[in-house]
Amino acid sequence: IATSGTQGFHVSYSPTATEFAGWAAGSGGLTVRETHQAMEAIALSGGLLSMDVSGLTADLEPRIGTDAVNFGKRIL
Repeated sequence: IATSGTQGFHVSYSPTATEFAGWAAGSGGLTVRETHQAMEAIALSGGLLSMDVSGLTADLEPRIGTDAVNFGKRIL
């Protein structure tokens, strides 16, 4: 994460980067576990200023949209 000389950073995430089980569009990408670990590392860095989630469209399976927006949520 490049933050030298800045106040923080922006993250842009697309669900197509993650390989969700049963959804071919993400095939060959990050695993769900890898994506979650990346989001946790971003949160722990303390430098996140903004984030957008792109690629959430009407034809996206509802479960995938729910899974995508839950990344980075704190697990209690």
